[in-house]
Parts: sequence; C-alpha cells; structure tokens
Amino acid sequence: MLTPLRIFVLLLLTTPLWAQQEFKINAGGKTVAFSEIDELTIVGTSGSELIVEGRPDGSSNDDRADGLRQISASGLKDNTGAGLNVTESNGTIRIAQVGGNGKHVTVRVPNSASITVEQSTHRGGDLTVRDFSGSLDVSMMYHKAELDNVTGPVAVNTVYDEIVAVWNTAPTQEIRLHSTYSDVDITLPAATKADVRLSTGYGNMYTDFDINVKSNTVAGNEDDRDYDSPRDVNLGNLGGTINGGGTLISLTATYDNIYLRKQ
Repeated sequence: MLTPLRIFVLLLLTTPLWAQQEFKINAGGKTVAFSEIDELTIVGTSGSELIVEGRPDGSSNDDRADGLRQISASGLKDNTGAGLNVTESNGTIRIAQVGGNGKHVTVRVPNSASITVEQSTHRGGDLTVRDFSGSLDVSMMYHKAELDNVTGPVAVNTVYDEIVAVWNTAPTQEIRLHSTYSDVDITLPAATKADVRLSTGYGNMYTDFDINVKSNTVAGNEDDRDYDSPRDVNLGNLGGTINGGGTLISLTATYDNIYLRKQ
C-alpha cells in the first residue's frame, strides 16, 4: 500500500517541474535567421530538423495567461510554445522573439544549415553556439558571444561585449572575429596551421603561439622575423603565420585586448 509520502515522492520522480515542449521544422540546407532573442543557445545536430526547446506558453509565469497565446506589437504570434515566432520563406527560416522578457531557449540546428544571428537590444543575455559545423554569421550589440567547437566558416561582430571561442580540432574554415569595445579571446589546438591577422588600435595582443610575423604597421615596412613564443605583442596590425600557415584567422579588438591561446 502506498503511503501519502511515497505517492508524493513518486510524483516528484515522474513529473517534471515544467513540461518540456518541442517545436520542429525541416531546416536541412536552409538559412536560419535568428532575430532579437534574449537568451539563446544554438547546438548543431546531424539531423535535418530544427528543434526549438522551451517552456510551454512561451516563458510566462502569469497564471492569467493560461490558455492564451503571446503576441507582440508587431503582430508576431508565438507559434512554438517557447515564446518564439518561426516562419519560412524562400529557403530561409526566420526565428524571432515574441514580446520582451524572454527566457533562455535552446535551438538545435542541422549542421547542413547556415545561421545568422542579430541581437541589438540591451535586454536579455549572452549567445552560445556549440558543436555546429555550418556557416555562422553573428552580430551582437550589448552581449557576449561564446563559441565552442564551431567548425564551419565563422564571422562574429560584437560592439560592447567580448567574444570567447574554443576549438577542439584545428579549424579548416575561415574565422573572422571583431569586438569594438571588448576582448577577443580564442583557444586553438597547438598544432593549428593558420595565417593570422591581429589588429587592435588601443589594446594589447597576447599569445603563447610561435608567430612568424610577416608584416606590421608599427615597423612601417614588411619584415620576416621569427618571434620566440611572444607573450605580449603590441604592433597595432600584425600579419603572420603559425605552424607554417593555413586557414585564415582574423581577430580584431579595436579598444581592448586579443588573446590567442594554445589548447
């Protein structure tokens, strides 16, 4: 016979604190455009479906909203159950937040897709992208962009917050990272072969790679000097190679520092 206490424990084990809800759409080979989502994690997947994971009824804790669907002033409706609006037109899937005060959402995107992300408001938080091998283009105004094992071609621009990126395997696609007022901090496998372009107008450059410097703006001329594991290189604009050269890695931190690390 089940006692009240045992029944309570059984309910805790079998009932989630909030029901997970998924929205799915075929996104293989398509462009996925994220717009103004407060807190977003993107995870690459080998399948063909884009999956939005989130709380039911958007992210509202308002009991009065039970049974209602959130809408925005621009006419967007939550058609995912996660506080997002998803539409598709001419091979592009557009995902936008409905209303303000959005909670964290995770979206799984096929590696065969191309991703663009735009976040221009103060609200919300950081962007995380991990285990994605398609093309990635990000524009962030006030929040951090964090990349983990993103192996496709990458272009990330932030204005007021930093870019932090880690590669577990040597990148084979072009990387361009630019932060205007904060740091660019990347970690690469020690054996990475790359052509590097580093630029900072008012900050410093730090690395534990051996960079074969080909050019810099401070020296005023082309040179070919070997730097023995330079820890602090402040040359304004630096072009060179690591491990003989290879994939282009372009890092710019206009008013802050660049960190180029060995894994």
